[in-house]
Amino acid sequence: MTKMMTRTEPAWLAEINAALAIGVAGIDPADWVYGYVRISRDEKDRAEGVQLQAKNQVTHAARKRLPLARIVCDNDMSGADSDRPGLREVLAMVAAGPAKIVLARDVARLTRDYDLGNELMKLGRDEGVRFVFVKDTEYDLTSGAGRKNFMVKVAEAAEYRETNTENLLDRMSEEAAKGAMQGGSRRFGYGKVVGTHPITGDDILDRCALRAEEVTVLGEGRDRIINGESQTTIIADWNARGITTSEGGLWRVGKLSHLLLLEAYVAYDLGEHTDANGQRCECLNNPDGNGIRLHARTGTRHRAQWPAVFTRAEHDAMRAAITARSRAKDPDRPRQRNGEYWLTGLVQCGGTWPEGSEKAGRECEGWMVGSLLERRRKNGMILQRRYVCRAKDSAKRPCGCGRVFRDAGALEMFVAQAVIAEYENPEILARLDRGNDNAARIAQLQQRIETTAGNLDAETDHRTEILSGAGDPDDLRVIDRTIAGLKFALKSLRAEQDSLRSVQALAALADIGSTPGELRKAWETKGARWRHEATTRLVEKVIVKPAKVYAARWTDQNGKTWRFHAGRESVEIIWREL
Repeated sequence: MTKMMTRTEPAWLAEINAALAIGVAGIDPADWVYGYVRISRDEKDRAEGVQLQAKNQVTHAARKRLPLARIVCDNDMSGADSDRPGLREVLAMVAAGPAKIVLARDVARLTRDYDLGNELMKLGRDEGVRFVFVKDTEYDLTSGAGRKNFMVKVAEAAEYRETNTENLLDRMSEEAAKGAMQGGSRRFGYGKVVGTHPITGDDILDRCALRAEEVTVLGEGRDRIINGESQTTIIADWNARGITTSEGGLWRVGKLSHLLLLEAYVAYDLGEHTDANGQRCECLNNPDGNGIRLHARTGTRHRAQWPAVFTRAEHDAMRAAITARSRAKDPDRPRQRNGEYWLTGLVQCGGTWPEGSEKAGRECEGWMVGSLLERRRKNGMILQRRYVCRAKDSAKRPCGCGRVFRDAGALEMFVAQAVIAEYENPEILARLDRGNDNAARIAQLQQRIETTAGNLDAETDHRTEILSGAGDPDDLRVIDRTIAGLKFALKSLRAEQDSLRSVQALAALADIGSTPGELRKAWETKGARWRHEATTRLVEKVIVKPAKVYAARWTDQNGKTWRFHAGRESVEIIWREL
C-alpha cells in the first residue's frame, strides 16, 4: 500500500475539514469515517463538482449519524487512474487504522478500473475496510456474495467509461473526416472576429477564418526561417515588437518551430481518398486550397474546412532549415549557428601540431571557429573577425595546433566567389538537379504509405470486431503484433519521405537566383544559414594552411583589396563529388 502523503488542501476543503475535526473531537478515532470526492473533468477549474459532493457527504453523514472526520479530494482526475494522490492518501489512512470506513458518492467515484477495484475488494476482505456510499448500497466485502456484487458494480463503472470513450473517439473521427477544426485554444492565424456577444461582451470568433495580421506574421516567420535566421533571433524580435501568441503570451523557441511546422497550415495535396466504408471521403467537399486536418489517433489526413497558409514546398523548406540547425551530423564538427561566421563547420586547419605535443609534426585537421580580436589602429581600437584554430576546447583538452588563423571577411569573400562561380556553371547545375530528383522515390513511398495505412485500418477494424465479440478472441494477440508492426513500418516510410522532401527543399533553397547576377544579389541579402547551406551542397571543407598574409594582397570581384593570400598553398577548397 502506498505511504500516506500530506497535501495542501484548497481553502474551501480546509474550511470543511476544520469544522469536521471539531465535530469528532470527543469520538473514538476507531469510529471515524473518511470521505472521498472526485470528478473527472473540471474545465472551468472552479472545483464546483467536488464541492457539491463534499456538501452532500456532510449532509448524508449528519443524517446517518456517521462521525465524518475528514474529506479528501481528487479534482479533475479520471476514475481509471489508479495513482490518484487523494485516493492513495485515504486508502493509506484506513489501511493503517484505527478508522476503517470510507464514504464516497458511489462506486464510480472510487474507481472505474478493474485492477483498482480488485485492490479495494482485497482491502475489505483482508483489512476489514468498509466502503459506504451516498447514492449506492454498502457491499459486505467479507462475504463472497458481497465481493461479487461489488466487482459487478466496478465492471459497470468501467464499461460506462469505455463506452463513453469509444463514443467520443467515434465522434472525433467523424469530425476529422469532415475536416472540422479541433477543439482547444485558438490556432494562431485563425479566429477572425465576426461579432460581439450581447451579454458577456466577448468577441465571437470564426475559428476557420483567417486573421490577416497574424497571417502576415506567419509569412514573415516562414521567410526568416528559410533565409537562415535562428528561432532565437525571430522570437526576440517579435517579443520586442509586441507580437504575441494566440493566447497573448510571449514566443518561445520550441513553440515557434512547432507552430510553423503544423500541417494544418499546409495546402491539402494528398489527392482523393475514401472513408472507412469505401465511399469518397466527405472532407473532399471542402474547397481546394484548404489546409490539412490531421487525425492524430489514426494518422489519417483530410482536407480541412479552413484555408491554407503555406504550400508543401514552403513547409518542407522550413522543416529542412529547422532540422539542419537543430542537430549536428558530426558531433566533433562545430555547428553553424545564425551568427556572423557562416563558414563554421566547413573551415579546417591545415597546419601541424607543434613540437612537444603528443602529435608533434602531424597534420592538425582541427576545426576552426570564429573569434574577435582587438587591434589598435591610428583612429583607435577595432574588432577584427577571424577564423582561428583553437589549441584547447571548452574542457581544456588539446584539440588543435592553435597556430593558424585568417581574416573572416577575406576568407568568406574568397569562398563565396568560388561557390557562386560554380553555381553559375550550367554543367554543375545540371548535376545538382539530377542528384536531387527524388520525385519518383517520394511518389513510390506515398503509394506504400497509403497501402500500409489501409492495412492498418483493416487490422484495427478486425481488432474492434473481436473486442465486441464478433470475432475469435484467440486472434487478438496476433492482430496486436501485426498492428504494432504496421505502425512501425508506417513511421519509417513517413520518416524517409520527409527526409527526401527535406533534401529537395534544400536544393530549391540553394538554387534561388541561380542565373548570373541574381545569385550574386541573393547572396548579399540572404542570411548566414542560407549561405552555409548553399555552400555545403558543393563544398566538403575549406582547408586553411599556414601562410604569411601580411605581405599578401588580394582584390575581390567588387574591387576591394584584402590582406589575404588566395593561392592554393594558403587556402584549398575541397569540392564534393556530384
